[in-house]
Amino acid sequence: MEPKRREHPGYDWYFLYTREAHPGEHLTAHAGFDEKLAAARRLRDELGITRPILVDDVEGTVHRAYGLLPNMSWVLDRGGSILYKAMWTSAAHIGDFLNARAASPAGPASSTFYAEQLAPIVRGRDAFQRGLERNGPRAGTEFARAEQIWAERARAARRSA
Repeated sequence: MEPKRREHPGYDWYFLYTREAHPGEHLTAHAGFDEKLAAARRLRDELGITRPILVDDVEGTVHRAYGLLPNMSWVLDRGGSILYKAMWTSAAHIGDFLNARAASPAGPASSTFYAEQLAPIVRGRDAFQRGLERNGPRAGTEFARAEQIWAERARAARRSA
């Protein structure tokens, strides 16, 4: 579920299509920009995305500049300062952040601080699995390996903390 613009009228919402997240035998990695545009349109139609979709270049210039993570979310102010950054998109979490921001008093008595948190997120596993199957068997294998890597990194981060 994506945040509704009318709930947060001071913000614009965009979807940045960077690459096919889990290419497979049926839906491969993009060989050129036209293929990438077609894939972004297909994703828009399959998921019913209503936000404007921006398509990164084939080299992934924007994706690299913003951290190369698979499903990041950013909230920037009009000057480009980062207000919110998450390594996985959650419309509910973004909405909570924007609601808290709107409820905060303005002026010299208020201030901001840097914070990190690990937040739970529930994914629509069935729809995601259908997408992997659409792309081909290699997509499912690649995603399973990515999940192992993420779990190993999380364990290492907990040990070093």
